[in-house]
Amino acid sequence: MNYIELINQFWSIRRYKPMTAYEADFYFFLLKECNMRNWLSPFELPTRLIYAELGYSNKTISDLRNRLKQKGLIDFIEGNRREKAASYIILVSERNQNGNQLGNQNGNQSSNQNGNPLNTKHKQKQKEDNNSNELFPLDVTQKPKRREKKEFIPPTIEEVKSVFMEKLPDWEIQAETFFYHYDSLGWKTVTGAKVQRWDSMANKWIIEKLQTNGNKRQTDNDTCSDTIIRSTPG
Repeated sequence: MNYIELINQFWSIRRYKPMTAYEADFYFFLLKECNMRNWLSPFELPTRLIYAELGYSNKTISDLRNRLKQKGLIDFIEGNRREKAASYIILVSERNQNGNQLGNQNGNQSSNQNGNPLNTKHKQKQKEDNNSNELFPLDVTQKPKRREKKEFIPPTIEEVKSVFMEKLPDWEIQAETFFYHYDSLGWKTVTGAKVQRWDSMANKWIIEKLQTNGNKRQTDNDTCSDTIIRSTPG
């Protein structure tokens, strides 16, 4: 596996597993560090070095590497702050591990090709039995797969700010208030239910703040108009 193949693998996985800019930034940083170590696997990488290079907090680094692990791009071994740094492994998908697997699959085919003639009548009968009016007949024995429930991963403060950006006059303060409010609750609602879609809750927060600000401006305007009317003589 070389640098180009790993980059192509990243974009292939990203097609069906969307990633944030922070996840991509962190992954390509790990690729660079692994390449500098001549593709040593696993390789040690102190968290303080990541902080110095990327400016991410320890919590953000922990969240990012957990997400990349869930998406099959890396694996890691937790380190000990005093004794040993964390170790990282750049994972390679099964499709790209052995470039010559197709040749191995054909090792014994030549002997079968020179043996007894195939029973063409039997094959023809199978073809007729499987024929139907449907291009892709439905396999009635196949049961629908259940959707796996995705594990909730708390957002970073940067991701929350990207949702709030420019949507409120004090969007930075509101983004931080939203983040620390739900972070203090363990990302649960006031009823104790686990948060499933934090971005939807952030949009609801923004709408409520816009409505509150609009009602406040209307009240201020009404108060101002009433003051003008009362101060007018006659």
